[in-house]
Amino acid sequence: MRQGDDSFFIVTVDAEEEFDWGKPFSKDNQSVGHYVAIERFQLLCDKYDVTPIYLLDYPMVANRDCAAYFGALATSGRGDIGIQLHPWVTPPYKETVNDHNSYACNLPDDLEAEKFGNLYDKIVENTGHKPLMYRAGRYGAAQNAYKLLIKYNINIDSSTRSGFDYTPQHGPNYATLPNIAFWREENILLELPLTTIFRGFWRYAPRFTYNYILKYGWARSFAARMGVLERISLTPEGISIEKTKQAIDLALKVKLPLLNFSFHSPSLEAGHTPYVRNEQDLENFYIWWEEIFAYLKQKGVRPLAVRQISEQIKKV
Repeated sequence: MRQGDDSFFIVTVDAEEEFDWGKPFSKDNQSVGHYVAIERFQLLCDKYDVTPIYLLDYPMVANRDCAAYFGALATSGRGDIGIQLHPWVTPPYKETVNDHNSYACNLPDDLEAEKFGNLYDKIVENTGHKPLMYRAGRYGAAQNAYKLLIKYNINIDSSTRSGFDYTPQHGPNYATLPNIAFWREENILLELPLTTIFRGFWRYAPRFTYNYILKYGWARSFAARMGVLERISLTPEGISIEKTKQAIDLALKVKLPLLNFSFHSPSLEAGHTPYVRNEQDLENFYIWWEEIFAYLKQKGVRPLAVRQISEQIKKV
């Protein structure tokens, strides 16, 4: 996508199983009961003509009722379907489950391919739709994943998170990755990084500044309070309405053509993620979306369905 006067946004939802974020990964975490709470969010999206894409992992589509719900959304055009690989809950279970192997890019290529194929087949079988976009769980994608996307005719990847370095946790490094969409394979595979905005006096400093010079939490907090440098992700999970509006304004100032918002589906029900622990948190979550959708509309930033991007790629 080229930079210009028009700005658009997409909403990507990591639709996944419920698990305790403070405990070790386990293949036994298969509960997806919160999917019934997704309709409330979907109705809010309908109100603002937003078509979210739900990036489904294995437990979500192994549950036939859950998969049928997403299939109906895609059939009606209210939502799109993508694919998200959480290796630890996706068969076959051949690897040791640990932090290192929670990144699909750290698995042997053949095992990553086998898990991806099983997930892809289950999505098509139980939703009746082929996924349009991929996101590796924990943003753990590398070259083998891109080969798989081309093999399965998936034209869009959104596994990268601009401005973040996951190497201390055994993951990839996206610290210097820009926010702009780019081709991994010309006219075949488009990368749509999750949008990260830097604000403050140092916002034009090299992209590694935040991750390496301000690598400690206390230093980042101090830099943010002093207006030196602050990293803002476009998500309701841990980012305030005011900070998000500031990030949107900065994105528009530099004519960023596409804003990629995201969150995790278990946040749509109280008690599953650190961001929505109780009913008041949940109401605040919806207030966040209501205000941000209204603000985007006020600023002339238009919603874009991932299917529209995918269809355009296939015409090239």
